[in-house]
Amino acid sequence: MTLHRGSPAAHTLLLNHEIASVITAMRHNAKWAMVPRYYEEDRNEPSKYDDAFRALRSEIFKFQDWRDVDPMIYLSPFLNLIKASDVSGPITGAAAVALQRILESDLLAPGTRNVEQAINQIVEDATQCKFESTNNSSDEIVLLNIVQVLGQAVDSAAGCFLTDESICKAVQAAFMLGDPVKKPKEYGDIMGYYSRQTCGAMIRTVFKNVAEQLLAAQAAEMNQQPVPEPTCRYGVRAAVNILEFLIDLIQKGPSLQGATKETVEEMVVFSLDTVHAVICVAGGALVLAEPLARLVQVDLLYSMCQAVVQYSSVSVITGFCQTLLAISSYLGHVSMAQMETVLQRVLLKLADGKGVLALEQQEAALEGLLDLVRQPNFVHDMFVNCDCRVERANLFEEVCSLISKTAFPVSKTSVGPLNFISLEALLAILNALAQSARNGQELLAAPSPANELPFYADLWGPLVAGTHPDLGALADVLLAPHPFTHHHHHHHLHHNTSHGHGHTASSKSLTTSGSAALPEPGAVLSAAEVVAAEARSAASATAGAGPGSTASGLTTAGSGLPPGSGAGVRGVPVTGPLELRCAMAERCLKARIGLAVDHFNKDFKKGFVAMQAAKLLPEQPPANTDPEAAAAAKKLLATRLGHFLRTCPGLNKTTIGELLGDPDPFYLEVLEAYTTGFDFAHLKFDSALRMFLESFKLPGEAQKIDRIINAFGRHYYAGNEDVFRCADAAYVLAYSVIMLNTDQHNNQVKNKMTLESFQRNLRGVNDGTDFDKRFLEEIYYSIVKTPLRLSEPASMDVSEQCFLQLAQVSGTQRGLVLSSESGRHLFDTTMFRLIWGPAVHAMCAIVDNCSNEALIGSALEGLQLACQIAAAHELEDVADSIIVNLSKIPLQQLAQVPASARSDVVFGRDPRLRAVTRTLAAVINKHGDSLRGGWANVMDLVVQLYRRGLLPDSFCRALNGDGDGGLVVRDGECSSLRARRLALQRAGTANSGTSSIFKHISSFTQILSLSSEPTGNDPSTGRGNTNSIAAAAAAMEAANALLSEPERAAVVAAEDCLTKCAFEDAFMDSKFLKQESLVQLVRAICGSGGPIPRPPSSSMPWDASELCLELLFTVLLRNRDRITLLWPRAYEHFATIFQHSRECDTVLVQKAIMAMMRLCQRLLPYKAADISEPLMRGIQLLSLVDEQVAHDLASTIAAEIQSLLQGAAAYIHNQQAWMSICALIKVIHLDPASYPVCLDTITWVVKESLSMLNYHTVVSTAVDLLERAVPDPRRGERPGHPNHIGQAIRLVQSAEEWLELWWISSQSKHSPEALDRLGFLAFKADTWHLLIGWLCRLAKNTSVEVRTGTMSCLQRTVVAAERLIIPAPGLARSLTELLLPLGHDLVKLMHSRDMPQCDVTVRELVRALSKMVLLYHTQLESLPSFGAIWRGILDVLAAAAAANRQQGEVLAEALPEALKNMLLVLHSKGMLVEGWKDAEGVDLWEFTWRQTARTAPSINPQSIRS
Repeated sequence: MTLHRGSPAAHTLLLNHEIASVITAMRHNAKWAMVPRYYEEDRNEPSKYDDAFRALRSEIFKFQDWRDVDPMIYLSPFLNLIKASDVSGPITGAAAVALQRILESDLLAPGTRNVEQAINQIVEDATQCKFESTNNSSDEIVLLNIVQVLGQAVDSAAGCFLTDESICKAVQAAFMLGDPVKKPKEYGDIMGYYSRQTCGAMIRTVFKNVAEQLLAAQAAEMNQQPVPEPTCRYGVRAAVNILEFLIDLIQKGPSLQGATKETVEEMVVFSLDTVHAVICVAGGALVLAEPLARLVQVDLLYSMCQAVVQYSSVSVITGFCQTLLAISSYLGHVSMAQMETVLQRVLLKLADGKGVLALEQQEAALEGLLDLVRQPNFVHDMFVNCDCRVERANLFEEVCSLISKTAFPVSKTSVGPLNFISLEALLAILNALAQSARNGQELLAAPSPANELPFYADLWGPLVAGTHPDLGALADVLLAPHPFTHHHHHHHLHHNTSHGHGHTASSKSLTTSGSAALPEPGAVLSAAEVVAAEARSAASATAGAGPGSTASGLTTAGSGLPPGSGAGVRGVPVTGPLELRCAMAERCLKARIGLAVDHFNKDFKKGFVAMQAAKLLPEQPPANTDPEAAAAAKKLLATRLGHFLRTCPGLNKTTIGELLGDPDPFYLEVLEAYTTGFDFAHLKFDSALRMFLESFKLPGEAQKIDRIINAFGRHYYAGNEDVFRCADAAYVLAYSVIMLNTDQHNNQVKNKMTLESFQRNLRGVNDGTDFDKRFLEEIYYSIVKTPLRLSEPASMDVSEQCFLQLAQVSGTQRGLVLSSESGRHLFDTTMFRLIWGPAVHAMCAIVDNCSNEALIGSALEGLQLACQIAAAHELEDVADSIIVNLSKIPLQQLAQVPASARSDVVFGRDPRLRAVTRTLAAVINKHGDSLRGGWANVMDLVVQLYRRGLLPDSFCRALNGDGDGGLVVRDGECSSLRARRLALQRAGTANSGTSSIFKHISSFTQILSLSSEPTGNDPSTGRGNTNSIAAAAAAMEAANALLSEPERAAVVAAEDCLTKCAFEDAFMDSKFLKQESLVQLVRAICGSGGPIPRPPSSSMPWDASELCLELLFTVLLRNRDRITLLWPRAYEHFATIFQHSRECDTVLVQKAIMAMMRLCQRLLPYKAADISEPLMRGIQLLSLVDEQVAHDLASTIAAEIQSLLQGAAAYIHNQQAWMSICALIKVIHLDPASYPVCLDTITWVVKESLSMLNYHTVVSTAVDLLERAVPDPRRGERPGHPNHIGQAIRLVQSAEEWLELWWISSQSKHSPEALDRLGFLAFKADTWHLLIGWLCRLAKNTSVEVRTGTMSCLQRTVVAAERLIIPAPGLARSLTELLLPLGHDLVKLMHSRDMPQCDVTVRELVRALSKMVLLYHTQLESLPSFGAIWRGILDVLAAAAAANRQQGEVLAEALPEALKNMLLVLHSKGMLVEGWKDAEGVDLWEFTWRQTARTAPSINPQSIRS
C-alpha cells in the first residue's frame, strides 16, 4: 500500500514519530530515565507527561479523518511540556521540534475542527515557554526551536486564524529572544541574528496578508460590490501595533537601560530594515489604511530623522536611505511634503558632510540620494511638486547644487567614491531630462521673468485651504517666452530672399519700426550687427505690444500663440495638461514672490507694496471709495495678508511675530486670518501649541503675547470643544504652558516648577472645573522633555509637530503629488538650465583631475548627454563650456610633450587624452550648431594637433575647398599633413616667426628640399617640393620601423583615434551650421593662425597660418549661400595679410592671393547681386600687396587672375576692382614667365569683357604690356618679348575697334538725350582722347614694329572721330595736347640711333595730321584756337622738312603732298585767302606761305589757285 503526504495514515505516522522523539528525549534525561541513575526510590514514580504521551500514542491509530479531530487532543502533551518549568531544555526542545513538524504538515489545514483555537494556543504557549537550564549551548538551541515554532505558526496555513493579540505576542517574543539590548550575554550572536530574522519574516507575512485584504476591499468598493470576508483574523490593528513597535524601537533605543551605542545601532538598523521590508511587501496598500499611512508619514519619518541624526553610522544612514526610498516609491504620491522636508533638512545635509564624522557616512547618504534620483519620474515629480510650489523649497535646485558640489574634485588626489556616486547622480538626472528630447517632443521655452500678471490673483487663500490656486487664466501670460528666446530661429536677416518665406516674415517685422530698420538686401552685416538688429527688433516688438495688449483675452504676451499653449524652444506652440501648465506658471510666480520676500524681510511695508505692485496681494482701496466697499476691501486685504504670512516661506519670523502682536485693528484681523490657517482638530494641546509657535517668534512684549495666545486659544477651542469647556480655558492653559516652558528651560530660574505646582496653578480654570490630571501631566512632561522652540529650516532636528502639520497637508489636494509624466516637456528646459552649469563644470573637473578610466568615461558620457539635451533646448552656452573646459586637457598635455618624444606615441599611450579628444570631436560634429566662443578652442586644438604632426591624412579633405583641390602651392602638400609638417620642420623654417621680404618662391623651394643644392624649380608653382615631402614621408616610415612594439601600438591607437574623430567634418559640413555658430567659426579660424605680423617672441609657425587660411577658404566656399554674413571677418583677415605682405611668409601671401581670386571666381557668378561689392573690395586689397612680394609670386598671381577674369569678369562691376587687378598685372607682368599669361588675360578681357567700366584701366594695361614686349636696346637686362609684340599690337587695335562698335551699338539702343544722361557722350570723348594719347606714347617706342602698328591704328582712330562724332573741342584738344607735341618729339628723334626708320613714323603722323584738317576743318574753323592749331601743324611740317634734308625720299614726297592737300581744301572752302587772320590777330595768310616755302618751295599761291 502506497501512502501519500496528507493522507490519514501519514498523519498518524508523523505524530507517532514525534511522540517517540519526545519520549526518547525524556528517557535520556536523568530524571525520567527507565533505569534510575540518582534515586532508586523514584524508579516506579508515575509521570503525568509520560502517561499523556502513552495515552495519545494509543489513540492516534484509531483516527480516520483528522479534520474531525480536535487538534488540541494531540497538541496538548507537547504544549504542556513547553510550558513546564520543571522540564529540562532538551525535552522542551524536542517538543518544540515536534510542533514545527506538525505545523509544516497539513494537520492544521483550514477546515480542521477547532483549528483557530489550536493555532492561537500554540502561539500563546510558545511565548510562555519555560524550562530548566542545562548549559548555554543547549539552552540557545531550545530558544531557537521556540522561535522557529512562532515563525512557522505565523507562516503556516492556519496562521490566518491568528488573532491580532497572538500576532503581536509572536512578534514581540521573537524579537525579545534576539533583542541586542536585553539579550543575555551568555547567549551567542547566532541566536540573536536568527531570532531577528524570524521576527522580520513574521512581520512580512503579516503585512503581506493585511495588504491583500486592503486591496481586495478597495477592488470590491471600486467595482461597487460587497466587501469580501477577510482571509485572516488579524488585520490593520495588528499591522498598526507591529509598526508602532518598530517605530518605538527606532525612537526609544537610546533611552533603554543598559544600551550601548553598538547595540542601539544594531536595533535601529534591524527596525529600519524591517520597516523597509514591510513597505516593500505592503506597497501602496498602506495608503488604504489611514492609521498605517499616518504612522509612516508622522511617527516613522520623525523617528527616522531623530535616529539618523543621533546615530549617523553607515549602517543607520543606509537603512534610513533605503526606507526613505521605499516610502518614496510606494507612498510618495501622498507624502511628497514629508519627502521634501526629510530630503532638505536631513538627507541633503548628511550628503553634504554635515552631522557625519567620516566620509563613509557621507557616501552612504549620497548613495541614498542617488537611489532616489534614479527612480522613474522622481526628478520631474520633485521639481513639479516642490520647485513649482510657492510654499515649498526649491528641492530640485538644491539637489543639483549638492551633487555638483560633491562631484567636483578639489585636486587630483581627492577623487574618490564621493565623486563616483555624485557623478552617477548627475548622470541619472541628465538621463531623466533627456527622455523628452529623445522622444522628439516639443519643449517649452524658458518663460520670461519679466512677464507681469494682468490682474490680482489669490494665491494664499487656496494654499491655506490646501487647494491649488486657480492659475488657468494666467498660465498663458506667465508662460510667454522671453522676446529673445527664438531670435536664432529667424536668422539670415540680411539675405532673406534666398531662404524661403520664413525669413521674409522676420525681415518685415524688423522693417516696420523706424528704429529697427534693416539694411538693404545684399549689405554685409557682421555677427554683432545681426544680433544688434535682432535686439532692436525685439525691443520694438515689445514696445509695440503696449501695456494693455495682454489684458484682453490673455493671449501669450502678444506672441501670436494660441491660448493654452506656450512657445517651444523651436518656436512651435507647446501644450500640456492644464494642471502642469499651472504648476509651471506658479514656478514663474515663485521667483517674483522671492523678491517680495526679500523686501519684506528688510522692511515689511516695502514688502507689502512690492506684493501689491506684483498683483500678489489686493491693492488698498482708493480714498474716494464707498465706506462699506472700503471696509470690505480692507478686510479682504487683511485676510489675504494673514494667509500670506501663514503660507509664504522665507519670511522673517521675528517680523511675523511683531505684526501678529500689533494692536491695530487691521493687524488684529491679520492675526485672526493667520490663526485660522492652522488645523488644530484632534491634535494634542501641546502639539498644537508647538505647531503654532514654531511658525513665528513670539514678541517680547507681554501684551502682544497675550493677543497672540488669546487668538490661539479661541481657535484651538473651536476645533476641540470636547477638551475644554470654554475658549478662555484654552487661552489660560496656553499661557501657563508658555510660562512653564520659560521656568523649565531658563537657566536663571533655580527653583523649577513641579508637576503639583503646575496642576495647582490651573485649578478651576476650565470654566470652574479642574483639568484632568493625566492631561496636565502629559503636557507638563512634554514641556520638560522638549522645550517650545522655533522651527529652524537650517537645523537637522525636525520636530514631530512639523510632521503632524505635513500629515494635515497630505490629506488635502495640495498634498497629493501632481504626476509629471504627461507633461515632462513643459519643465525640461527650466530644469536643465538649473543643472547644466554646475554639472558641466563638475564633470569637466573630474576628467581633468581623475585617472580612473571608468570615472572619466562616465563623466565624458555625461558631458555628451548634456550637449544632446542642450541641443534639443537650443542652449548654446553648454557646448561652449564643455569645449572650453575639455580642450584645455589635450592642449596642455600636447604642449608639454618634450621635443625628444614623439607626440603620436604620447597620445596613443594616454587613454584619457584619447577619450577626451573623442568626446571633443563628438561634441563638435554633432552639436556644432550650439558652439559660439568654443570654436576658438576647437581651432586651437586643430592647430596644436597639426603642429604636433597628429592630424590624420583624412583631414586633408577639409583643405580642398569645395572639391577643387584647395590652395596647393607645394606638390603633395595636401596628401599628407604629417609629411608636410615634417618636411617644414626638417627644413628649419616652419617655426620661424618672421619672413624676409626678399624671399622668393624659388628660395623657399630650396629650403624645403632635403638636399643642400638649389633646386632650380619653378618658383611660382612650388614644383620640386614633392621630393621634400616624399622624403619626409619616407623618413616617417623609417622612424616608425625603429619603434618598439608597444610604441607602434600607441602610434596605431593615436592614428585610429584621430581618424575616427573626423575633425574635418566640422569644416566640410559647416554649411549645416546656424548662422551664429558659423560666424564664430570663421572668426575662430581667422584668429587661430597667430598674430600678423609676428612679434619676435612668437613661436607660431607660418604653416599653421597657412592651415587656418586653407580652412577659411573651404568654409567660405561651402557656405556661399551665406557669404555676405561671413565676408566682413574674412575681409579683415585678408586685409591684414596683404597689408603686411612684406613681413609675412611668402607662401602664406601666395595662398591668400589664390584664395581671394578663387573666391571671387567661384562666388561672383553665384551671388553677384549680393556679394559683388564686398568681393570687389576684397579684390582691391590686392593693391596692398608689396610690389616685391607680388613680383615673387608673379606666376601664381597671373594664373589666378586669368582664371578669375575668364570665369567671372562679367560680374566685376566695380571700377576700383578692375584698377586693382590691372595694377597687379602691371607689377607681375615684369616677371618673364608671367608675361604671356598676363597678355593672354588682357587679350581675353578686351575681346570678351571690355566695357565702359573697365576700358580705361584695361587698355592702359594693354599699352603697358605692349611696351614691356619691346626689348630694351640700351640694356641687355630686359630681353622683352619680341614674339608677343604682334599680339600686343593687335590687342591695342582691338581696343580701338571696340570703341567704334560700342558707339554704334549705343546709338541704336538709346536716344541722344539718353546717351547724354547715361554719360555715354562724355565717356566716348574722353576715351577717344585717351586712346590718341596711348597711341602717341607708343609712337615714340623704339620698336619699328610697334611704331608701324601704332601709326596705323592712330590713323584709323583719327578717321573714327567722324563716326564717333567727336566735337570740335575734343579734336582741338587732341591736336594741341597730343598730336602736335608728338610731331615735334618725333622730329627730334629722327637722328637718334635708337629710333630706326623714324622718318617713316613722322610720315605717318603727317598723314594723320593731314586727315585731321581734311576731315574736320569745318568744325575746327569755328574754334578760336584754330589759328594756333594751323600754325602748329605748319610748324611740325616745316621742322620735319628741315630735319629731312639729309635723310631721304620718305618725307620728301610725303610732306609736300600732305601740305598741298590741306592748302587746297582750305582754299576751296574760302578760308585760305589774303587777310586771313586768327583770333590773336596773326596774319595766317602770310604765315602759311612763309612756312610753305620752308616745307615745299614748289608750292605757291598761284599753284593753289590754278
